[in-house]
Amino acid sequence: MFIKIHFRLTQNRAGLPIDFSAARRFPANLEERLEEHARQAIAADYQIPASAVEISHIED
Repeated sequence: MFIKIHFRLTQNRAGLPIDFSAARRFPANLEERLEEHARQAIAADYQIPASAVEISHIED
């Protein structure tokens, strides 16, 4: 089972402000650390700091 996480990026790799929203699915077996794991994975994929990733909401 997967959980859908909606997120927003507030800056790009160069540190310039952006407003980009999207959603991604993560495995549900990470329940207790899901939000932090998702933030780190998204930041790594977009090569930005984790502080630039805002989790909007989580749905099943």
